[in-house]
Order: sequence, then structure tokens, then C-alpha cells
Amino acid sequence: MTPEKSLQATRIACCQIALVPDQATNLNTCLNLIEQASRVKPDLIVLPEMSNWSAGLVKSRADALEHSVTMDGEFMRAIADKAQRHHCFIAIGVIERLAHETFITSVIISPTKEIVLKYQKQIPFGPQIAWATPGRTGNPVVALPFARVGVYICADGLIPETTRVLALKGAQLLINTLHSGGSDETHLHVPVRAYENRVWLASANKVGQRDLGALDRFSGGSQIVSPEGDILVRADALTDSFVWADIDFNDPQQERSQKRDVFELRRPECYGALTAKPLYPFEGGTFNGPASLGVSALQPHGHGIEALHEAIDQWGQSVFQRGSRLVVLPYLLMHDVGAQDFDPSKAALKDIEALALVQQTAQSTSSWVVFSSIKLSVSEPTKFEVCTDLIDPRGVVFGSHVQIHVANALKTWASAGSQFQVFRTPIGRIGLLCGADAQVLESFRVLSYQGAQLICVSGEMGDVREMDLGLRERVAENRVHVVFASRSDAPCSNGSVVVQASAYPSEPHWRVRFPDVLRIERGERAVSASLDLLCTNDKTVAALGCDLFLSPRHEEYKVLLGQARKHG
Repeated sequence: MTPEKSLQATRIACCQIALVPDQATNLNTCLNLIEQASRVKPDLIVLPEMSNWSAGLVKSRADALEHSVTMDGEFMRAIADKAQRHHCFIAIGVIERLAHETFITSVIISPTKEIVLKYQKQIPFGPQIAWATPGRTGNPVVALPFARVGVYICADGLIPETTRVLALKGAQLLINTLHSGGSDETHLHVPVRAYENRVWLASANKVGQRDLGALDRFSGGSQIVSPEGDILVRADALTDSFVWADIDFNDPQQERSQKRDVFELRRPECYGALTAKPLYPFEGGTFNGPASLGVSALQPHGHGIEALHEAIDQWGQSVFQRGSRLVVLPYLLMHDVGAQDFDPSKAALKDIEALALVQQTAQSTSSWVVFSSIKLSVSEPTKFEVCTDLIDPRGVVFGSHVQIHVANALKTWASAGSQFQVFRTPIGRIGLLCGADAQVLESFRVLSYQGAQLICVSGEMGDVREMDLGLRERVAENRVHVVFASRSDAPCSNGSVVVQASAYPSEPHWRVRFPDVLRIERGERAVSASLDLLCTNDKTVAALGCDLFLSPRHEEYKVLLGQARKHG
């Protein structure tokens, strides 16, 4: 027996289907799943991308025109009839025909049979590039009776901008229609877009054999995800079925979770690179550095001078025993900035001595190091800066980054930086981040657009989802390596990680979009890896030029440079 939902709840059902090479049969499959889902009395039913046909059977624009539908045609009318009959909204994806063009389109149909939102896929994936026109609808958000809703389609979610734009426009719920055979969608790209944008997310994928005869299969996994990245329900990878859940968009618990909202940290005025032409790592001059680079993230116990000496011991082991040429130290290792008696002026004096010791160690070990410290502000003499230095084997500061995203707890004494920089070193193109910078996806995206191969973070890992979802996605969507050194007294006590990008092509095909996360083992004080720097030069994710940098519709992203959204 289906449980009764509360008056405040919205019930959402996500369907997954297997298609055959017959549109009438596919329509009946969709209608049957809608009928099954209607038994739980949902307010919204979601079906997959291209529910009328399999894109694997479409090889050309002529094929697409033959197997496409129009918004006023028989296929869409039948779906609209179901919306009216069951008094619910239905979201569904199709191959759409407009004159002599074909689009991959998803719509939301109301109980009055109206199309209340229409979205065209902006990033055709692989062979779709040959026949699907990139969408021209922009990124609309519609106010439904239960929430403000936006839609994106499959490969649109391989980059961060599409969903971020929808969230900034006020979407509370994102609908993701999928046509995917990669487990990376199910276990990474879908849940992370909910988590990083603090929105609910409902996704519907396909099952069955891809290309209706290929050996590999669609990956299913239709699911509903909370704004904290928790999976409320998830379907299997094999069967025509549906899953459902009740959501309260006015839940006070959700509002409490959003008080630590990353949107308050955003600095839109610093993200201009996101609407400009990205720079590949090999552009702007020949790179003569190594093809691979040994790195270590250090995590000594506690903080203060003892922790620094412990880090120096681990540093030597990393260089001489593990072959690391670059080590990263945790955020403000010398201090407890949350202590009641914390004094930034005294801390800055301590860090002068600590920095000198770090520089000496870099010289004695002939290695590079990333170290964060508190310094007197250059722009505001009455304040201080949190600065991360990249120090070379001579012990010289090669480059510096001033923390751009400053949490409220530090704003009484810390001034914010305003510039992201990538430093072209003999060991690769390196970007630096520190502290709360790592909580904001735009930080990684801007540095990647500026040509970074490796991003080093002196930070504090707050939650295991920050590494399993957040950092893994930062590497996947940018094809850039990340070395993250976290403090041992951070909420996530084993948060130091190295996240490695993979080369394209990969086996299986989705492996390149699901990077490895090398974690520090409990009781250990360092995690080390050898990174393939050359793999970061190619941003391809699928055949025919589907590219993490060139495929995004940069002209659509001006909202990223505006003010943060307000929850309501």
C-alpha cells in the first residue's frame, strides 16, 4: 500500500526504460511506465532523454529527422494526455524536429497539457555532434506549484556551468534526463550537482543494450538526490522500473543545512575567465617539463611548531623515499585560528619564522613546496591576508596566492584576494588555492581555464563528500590533477588526498570521467602519487570533438558573473 504523503510534500517518480527500434512501441513503453508510476500519485513524473528513440541508431541528420517528433505531434500529445489524466507534471526527453534541424530536447508538461518549460541540450555528446544542433533555449527556470525547476540533459552535467546557472537563477529542483551507459553519471555527476548547488535533483536514465545490439548497456540508476548529496532512492541498472520519494521543499532542516551555503562565499567579480576562451595547458608557449610528476600531500598531527617539524620529517621521506618533487602542506599549519585568544598580528610574526624554515627545507631537499601563512595585507595595512606560497628548490618564493573566498569567521582580520593565477614552472603549470577557496567550484574552473595542469590546495576537509564527490568532480570536469593537504584536526580527519586525472580514451569509456582518489591512510602522515601531466593537455571526453573546454556554451554563462542567489 502506498503511504500517504503530507500536505507539504511533493512526490516525484523517476522512470527508466529500454527502447526498441520502433517508435510506437517506445511510446507504449513510456505510457505504461507513466501508468505504473501514477499508482503512487506523484506530482511529477520524470522520463529519460530521447524517450522516443535510441540515439545509437541515429547516424546522420537524415536519420534524426526520420525518427524525431514535433511538440504538437502524436507522441507528445499522448504524453500530455497522461499528464492531464493523472493530474501531474511530466518531464520527458525526445529528439525534436524544427524545420530542417534536430535537437535533443526535454520538456515539462503540465496537468493542463501545456509545455511549461522547454530546454534543448547544449552539449551534444560523441556521435550526437553529427546531427544534434546545440540548444538555443538558454537555461530556463520555471515556477511550478511546488518549486522552482530547471532542466539539463546528460552531457550538460559533465561540466559545472549548466547546473550552476540554474541554481543561480533560483532553481530548487533540477531535472536531469539521461541517455547514459556510464556509471560515472550514477555515482558522481548526478549526486555532485545536487550537493555543490544545494538543490534537489531527480534523474531518469535508460536501461537495456546500447545501440540495440551492442555488448555494453545503459547504466540505469535513476535516482532522487537531496541538497546534501544523499541518495533518497536509486533504481537498479537493468530493469524497466521507477523509483519515487517525497520531498518537502520548505523543510527547516534543509534551510539549516544551507546556512553554510557556498553561495555566500562566491566572488563573481573574480570569475571573468568563465565567459572567455579557455587556455589549454600547452598554449601560450612550449612546455618542456616532465611527463610525470611525483607529489605528496602532508598531514602532520595537530598544529604549531611541533606539527611543522613533523611535516618536515615526512617531507624528507616523501622526497627521498617516494620520489616526490612537490609537497603540499595543510592550511595555516602553525595556528588554531578558531581559538578565543587568536591574534593575527602574533600569528603573522610566527609565520615569518615558519616560512623561513620551510624555504630552508625546500633548498636542502631540492624540492618544491606549497605553504600557507598569515601576512600583513598589502592593500589594507590594518588587516592581514591568508597567503599560499609556491616555493622552488632554491628556497625562493616562485609565486603566491591570496585567499579569495574568506569565511565569515576570518573577515574581522583577513582581507580577500581578487586574482587567480597559474604559475608556469619547470615542473608544470600550477594553480594554488587555500582554505575556503576549495569549497567553490569556480575556483578550480577558473584555474583550469587559465591553463593549470595541477592545482595544489592547502585546506581543511570538512566532509567525506568533499573528496568523493566534490574533488573527484573538479578533476573530472577539468581534466586537471588536484593535490589537497588537509589538517588532521579538520572535521574529516583523513582528508588529505591526491585526485588523479586520466588520459582519453580510457577503458571502459567512462573511466576518464571518474578519477581515482588516493586517500591518506589512517595513522599515516602523507599520501603520494606520480601524476601524468601530459594527460591534462587533452580535454576530450568523447568522439568527434566533445571537449570539456570547447563544448560549453560560454555565451550562456554571464549569470555566473552576477550576484549569488537568495534562498526562499
